[in-house]
Amino acid sequence: MRKFIYRILFLICLGIFGFSAYQLFEIYNVKNSVNKEVKELESTIKKEDESYEVDWASLQEKNPDIIAWIIIPDTDISFPIVQGSDNSYYLNHTYLKEDNRMGSIFLSMDNQRDFSDVNSIIYGHSVDTGGMFTSLKEYKDLEYYQEHNYLYLLTPSQNYKCDVICFSQVEDGCDYYNIHFNMDDMMNTYLQTATHYTNVENVESVITLSTCDLDYGAHSTKRFVLVASLKAYDGKIVVN
Repeated sequence: MRKFIYRILFLICLGIFGFSAYQLFEIYNVKNSVNKEVKELESTIKKEDESYEVDWASLQEKNPDIIAWIIIPDTDISFPIVQGSDNSYYLNHTYLKEDNRMGSIFLSMDNQRDFSDVNSIIYGHSVDTGGMFTSLKEYKDLEYYQEHNYLYLLTPSQNYKCDVICFSQVEDGCDYYNIHFNMDDMMNTYLQTATHYTNVENVESVITLSTCDLDYGAHSTKRFVLVASLKAYDGKIVVN
């Protein structure tokens, strides 16, 4: 009887080990697939003296839905931005339209693809393994927020260097997600509600980066948002 029990326990442990190994393989495979795609797409970017220049014709030949590239210097965020016909497809499809639960970084379907709205909302997953917009959670730390105070948005018609206005922990669907608003009123909302806030002058339009707050679970309505001013920039895109 004792030997029988030991054998049952051994089989249970073996099953748990096998399932865990399979899960780890799946996690690696999902993340590795996205990383390979991004590396492939990065081949369309010319880098000279740390300056970026995007070959948009080559990039959009691979996928016409690619409309921009976002870079936050000194972080792992350097990704294409896509826009689909809805806000669901790119939640679980890569930049080259492969099934993948990490999805893509995408602009809201309700926004103009040239970022001409007062507020352009850019979504990306947070995942336990890292990648996509997961590292936005680091902005909870004030020192990190102060050290990573701008980002680049590259588009076919214009590049932008965007000063960070605020970082907030919010509910999905709050005022931060309005596409059209009075900027003076919204700047006051940022001031009153943000976890961290920076007084940026002469703001005419913004981009809002949005991701899940995993502390509440992947299916909660809690969100991290990083808001930055959208300012045209014709200088070098230096990321280091």
